[in-house]
Amino acid sequence: MIRKTLLAALSISMLAACASLEPEPCTTEWVEWKTDRILTDFARANYNEVQSLKSFAQTLEDGDVGPLTALKIPSMIEDFKTLAADFEDRTLPELNAAVKQCGTPQELIPAFTAFLRKEGVGEEVIEWVELIGELTQT
Repeated sequence: MIRKTLLAALSISMLAACASLEPEPCTTEWVEWKTDRILTDFARANYNEVQSLKSFAQTLEDGDVGPLTALKIPSMIEDFKTLAADFEDRTLPELNAAVKQCGTPQELIPAFTAFLRKEGVGEEVIEWVELIGELTQT
């Protein structure tokens, strides 16, 4: 019994050690690992805003573009601003620092829209984000 318990504890310790190992920098695995870690932290910190954008996107996809949807637009814009500001202030510098390690530039909008797609935000909202991003960069 003690032997099985020790073996189980050793196995768990080894799995935890393997899971926390950082892949070799600038490899495909490292880029995926680093990006996933950064974007997962961002998603957790901005869960409510992401959910609000997903809900709004679903409303648009369902074709429910009536007066109630129009009332949601100011809230959606504020959620987007909050999300974009946090992404630009906190997440983008982390992504850029990781990318600089490998010498490749990273732009805000492609990384941000990739994050939104991964989180399940609808394409109509993502198109708005891309348009707003283009307008703010000019």
